[in-house]
Amino acid sequence: MNERRTIGQILISAGRITEDDVKRALELQRDNGGYFGEALVASGVVNQNELEWGLASQFDLPYVFPDADSIDLEAAGLVSADWALANLTLPILRTDRTIKVLVDSPLKVDPIRELEERTGLDVDLALASPASIRDMIRDVFGRIGAAEQEGLVPVGLSEMLNEAFRVDSARFGISVRGAKAYGWWDDPGAAHRQRRPLSGGWSADLDRLLIPGPSEMTVRSLRTEWSADLNRGGVVTSVIVRYLADESGAEYAFEPRSNDAAPDDRFGEAPPEVASEVLALARAGDARFAVRVPAGELGPAILPHLPELLLDPSWRSIYVFAGRGAGGHETFSLRLHDDPGRWSDDVTSLRAFHFDALSVDVGDDASAAASLLDVAGVVFLLWSGSDEAVAEMGVRWALIIEERAEGGLSWSLTPLHG
Repeated sequence: MNERRTIGQILISAGRITEDDVKRALELQRDNGGYFGEALVASGVVNQNELEWGLASQFDLPYVFPDADSIDLEAAGLVSADWALANLTLPILRTDRTIKVLVDSPLKVDPIRELEERTGLDVDLALASPASIRDMIRDVFGRIGAAEQEGLVPVGLSEMLNEAFRVDSARFGISVRGAKAYGWWDDPGAAHRQRRPLSGGWSADLDRLLIPGPSEMTVRSLRTEWSADLNRGGVVTSVIVRYLADESGAEYAFEPRSNDAAPDDRFGEAPPEVASEVLALARAGDARFAVRVPAGELGPAILPHLPELLLDPSWRSIYVFAGRGAGGHETFSLRLHDDPGRWSDDVTSLRAFHFDALSVDVGDDASAAASLLDVAGVVFLLWSGSDEAVAEMGVRWALIIEERAEGGLSWSLTPLHG
């Protein structure tokens, strides 16, 4: 393996300096410290550009005089202007596997490692002078900002939200100034925040998708915070909503919430005798259960998790609810259309997926409940109506869950006699 040549050897072989120049620079380095290359520049033997060319040759890197018009704006947009200036490091070209990065020194290990980890791409280096890189950063990010302001087609709110969830954004929101509104989201794969102008009608869409919505929660309030369910085409995510407003506009910020506690940690394990009987009935095909829970929050909270608590974990399940049902953000779920006349479309689409288990909260609407009972082989129906009404639908068992005075839950399974 060939040894890497020194800066002095490279510049001597290029005819730029002599052995006497090297001796003078070494004496200056001994007296003042620092790097040999810095001593060469300080002694006036070479200029900064010549030194950087020598460094590039030493590390077998191209030394470039970049043209701002030739830089890939998508590659540059992988970092923020602040990060690029702080590190004097600028991505200039991206392919499927690599990213070419402009640096002022081949020894910049930390920024290069950060880019590799963030993008998953191999980094190829090119060397340029610090002044050239600063010029490129100012030019490139000026053009990126102009493109963001002028070249983006407005998108609908749903499209913006879907993009935020696609990249698993931990924070997203809406900025309103006068008649203009922008959606934004933090992208873990990029160093800067993504922004898109929103098309008209976003406010009504937000009030429809968010439960409870801004029209209900921001009345006569310039600053507030609340928990809500964000429904994107039946996929429900619990979010924390923060709202701030003044006479010039408003800001909405959303943070998805996750509940990492397992259902059996939150509700306790079902008694083995109840769980084994429910599973036996499920395997036998006689598996329609009216879930009886005293009025309160327990029913909507535990219902989505009953398949996980009582059945084989590999069974595919879905939670279906109407109105402002709770718990949909914690399980695979579908919120039925606001218009009950259109529920038949939702139910028809569900049948095609052949789910193993279904949890249902449609209140005591017997016709709606009956229409859902054949969607899956096992059905847990939250029900507070009469035994006779639910038995007429073909439900033969009542699963009764109550809170004990001393804490915990009591479970029982009894046959229905309608």
